[in-house]
Amino acid sequence: MIPIYCPNSDSEAAAIAALMQAYDIPFVMSGGAFSSMYPGPLTNSLNAQTLMVDERHVELARELIKPFLASQA
Repeated sequence: MIPIYCPNSDSEAAAIAALMQAYDIPFVMSGGAFSSMYPGPLTNSLNAQTLMVDERHVELARELIKPFLASQA
C-alpha cells in the first residue's frame, strides 16, 4: 500500500473512501479508527488519517482525488 493523501476532515475522508469504493480501488484509510476514538483537531501525531492504495491503482486514485488537492492550493 502506497500513502497518497491525508484528508483534512472526517467528511473529506468519507468522500474519498466512497470514491475508492466506487472505482473498486483497494485502499486503507490509516488512522481512521483512532480518530473516531479521540475526535478533535487533526494532528499528525494523534489522529490524522492517510489514504493508502494498492500500488497498481495509485495513478487512478491520484486522478480521482485531484479536486481535493486543488482545494488545498
